[in-house]
Amino acid sequence: MKRSKIILFFLSLILLSCTKKIDKDFISSNDIFNDITNLKKYDNVQKINADTLIKIKASNKEYIIEGYINKNLNKKTGWWTIHDINKINKVRLQYIDFENKENINQYIFYKNNFIDSVRSKFYSLKKNGYILNYYFHTPKSKESVLSANLYYIILDENNNILKESKIENKINKSHYYLFKLETPIAKKVMIKSLFSETLNVNDKSLGTNEILTEDLIVP
Repeated sequence: MKRSKIILFFLSLILLSCTKKIDKDFISSNDIFNDITNLKKYDNVQKINADTLIKIKASNKEYIIEGYINKNLNKKTGWWTIHDINKINKVRLQYIDFENKENINQYIFYKNNFIDSVRSKFYSLKKNGYILNYYFHTPKSKESVLSANLYYIILDENNNILKESKIENKINKSHYYLFKLETPIAKKVMIKSLFSETLNVNDKSLGTNEILTEDLIVP
């Protein structure tokens, strides 16, 4: 696949998040998260300028939120935190700009400061020599999983494509998937990938968990 097709492939992907009710207080819906982080719903809003970003801290009778807004794009960016007013529950959200829209790429639920991976959608990366272990966590669902794949490209410092590939993961009953990638020897590289889990539901927009990654790997 040529570079233009690779770039088009990644840029044309629409981030979809599986919408499931979690409990009466916090649910993992992008619409709900965006509603909670809507600053118009907060009377007590603090804004601090920080270079190209505006740091936000706001509270109302239900929630306390913190995060950043990109000044140039006027959009939420990076990691945001939502606490309930009693500070028992917490959620961290990663906002990314994709196709000129705010998208929630990852969300991590906490209960008493411990990660609740059963309700969360996020990834972690562990390096072991030239082997990279990518762990992708997805929310528990009563629906069966049809597929779980990782599409990735490895770029050098000059943005040349060193490798492009797809890894298919065996379906398992756990809430995470492990993908192993091998990096070129003694080179600084950028790895960009799309993880996609497809569930067996009629509405595909509700049956796909996707995470975009971008990691600079230094030998």
